[in-house]
This record gives sequence, structure tokens and C-alpha cells, in this order.
Amino acid sequence: MIPTQQDIFELTSLIWSTTLGMDVQPLAPDAATWPVPSVEAQVHITGTWRGVVVLHTSEALAAKVAHQMLNLGRRSATAEDIQDAFGEVANMTGGNIKGLLSDADARMSLPSVVRGRDYTVRVPRAQELVRATLSCQDEPLIITVLQAI
Repeated sequence: MIPTQQDIFELTSLIWSTTLGMDVQPLAPDAATWPVPSVEAQVHITGTWRGVVVLHTSEALAAKVAHQMLNLGRRSATAEDIQDAFGEVANMTGGNIKGLLSDADARMSLPSVVRGRDYTVRVPRAQELVRATLSCQDEPLIITVLQAI
């Protein structure tokens, strides 16, 4: 089954509300600006279906995710905290999407996370299957599923 924007919204909403206590809302695709500085996390899925699940957000929201997930109290989230927490959210999201896309033989990579102001991440020989543009605490959250071609 190919996931829809609604599928991605529903599973993301469930993950974020139960794991982080944070609400996610759908956003019109043209309403979100690409956040700078930003954080991007990817997980690759292999098996009968092959592709990548990409989560992209602002560094501000990724820091809030780290704060909630790691119970940091008054301590500020470090770069490592942000990468660990946002990578784990990508892992949970990718696992749920993998369940929609693939059969039991599917495997998922460890998450890779990049953050900064001026970077490019390219997934060769892949095309966009679906993109969901969401919002959490007035920050954009863009989830893209790429399929290998």
C-alpha cells in the first residue's frame, strides 16, 4: 500500500503525541518555508520495496523533541542530543511507514542525521512518492517518502 499524506499525518500524530506529548497538524504544502538552520534525518528501507523516509524540520523543533524525549529538564539540548532524539523519531516514523509499504522481509537502516544552515543531501536514483507537510509548535515538519527507481 502506498501511504497517503493522510496516512503519514495520522502515524506521525500518534508517534509525536504518545512519545513526545506534542501535537502535529497538517499544513498546506505551500505554507511551510524551508527552515534554516535545519535538521534532516533519514532511514533507508530495503526488501521488496526500496526507498527512503526523510524527516526535515527546524533546529528549534528538533531541540524541543530532544528536550521532551530525553527529559533534559533545564539543561539545553546539545547537538548530540538533537541528533539522537530526531534520529529516533525518524526510526519510529520509518518503521511505521515500512509496515505500510513492504512485506516481512524488509529491513531498515539506522537513522542518519544532518544539521546545519547550508547543506545538500542527495538520494541518487530515487523519486518522491509522497510528501506530507506538517506543523508542530509553529515549526514546519516535512516528511518525504522516496522510492528507488
